[in-house]
Amino acid sequence: MLTSENRTRALSVLLVLQGAIVLVGAVLLGLTGSVIAPLDNVVGADASIAAIVLGAAFILAYRTPTKAWLNLAIMYNALAIVAQLWKGNGSFGVHSTWSTTVVAAIFLVAFVLLYPRGESMEMTHQH
Repeated sequence: MLTSENRTRALSVLLVLQGAIVLVGAVLLGLTGSVIAPLDNVVGADASIAAIVLGAAFILAYRTPTKAWLNLAIMYNALAIVAQLWKGNGSFGVHSTWSTTVVAAIFLVAFVLLYPRGESMEMTHQH
């Protein structure tokens, strides 16, 4: 069984890896644009910038991986899988990618298995 300290270290590493993957994907999307009309811009948002911020936030959460960050990572991976399943039916000419589904599933399982149950992982002062 993992100790609390080792679990926190493992979760920190997972957050950094997840953040790096999201960050690279966002930068690539920002450089190449989207296949469909940029609907995010219509509502005054920029999805690639939001993804860059999320990826960077996961990396910055390395120092204090609180449950809030873990919940966001779990939500991101679950929604990535749902989005890939939705794309799997070929709606709007967009197709799913197996790599996104597999990577999201691996991270989702790892975050859920390492999630601290009954332990406090709230913000603490660390130097």
